[in-house]
Amino acid sequence: MQNIGIILSIAGLALSVLLWAVKPEFIVNFFKFQKVTNFIRSKNLSNNFTIAIVDDELDSYPISYIQNLGYRVKTFESVSFSQAEELSKHDLILLDVKGVVKEDLEEGGAKLIKIIKNIRPLVPVIAVSSGYFHTELNDYFRTCDDNIKKPIDEYKIREIIGELKLNFYDENNIAELLNNDIESLQIGKRKKKSISSMIIYYLKNEIESQELKITLHKFATTKTDDILNKVNRLKDRLNNA
Repeated sequence: MQNIGIILSIAGLALSVLLWAVKPEFIVNFFKFQKVTNFIRSKNLSNNFTIAIVDDELDSYPISYIQNLGYRVKTFESVSFSQAEELSKHDLILLDVKGVVKEDLEEGGAKLIKIIKNIRPLVPVIAVSSGYFHTELNDYFRTCDDNIKKPIDEYKIREIIGELKLNFYDENNIAELLNNDIESLQIGKRKKKSISSMIIYYLKNEIESQELKITLHKFATTKTDDILNKVNRLKDRLNNA
């Protein structure tokens, strides 16, 4: 009996040390686990997808066709640099690079792309032009997600919007791809659970990005960038849905 008492005392001491040394979130994660996919589904985010078209030649776009695909469309024939934040709140922006920004009709559209991306880096922006894209504006075009020339046909716009929606807006698809990245890691189940839980804490604004990065660098060295990229897209979606 005395030996059993000694063993229980040692076990109790070891547990106390463990509880003191291990972060509380890891203890919670062990007993209560939620996949990122389940967390995202539980948010019931809006399915309304709003596209902003900024162009002084709106008849170059199949607007009715885009609306019939189920997207909301808001049009602007001209804008000001001061409207960059307003534009960034849309889910997708089609922006003519010339003739639409009041303060700079020649290059304003291209410059506006960079301003919008500084406000919201992950909002998809498509640069639109009726001719060639000037090489001197390449620095601005590098920040856009795609480019297209007018007139815009229905097949092309459906293809581009569909791809960008899948990669930037379809949170369930992004979460599923993220879950696949985690499951493919050559690490134990407990570490995978820790990664998923830390991602959810980050999405809920309960930890900073640096703390998530430390966890990923520790457990997911080969896929850190891919995972962070998808996590940040989910974060952007949650913040702007």
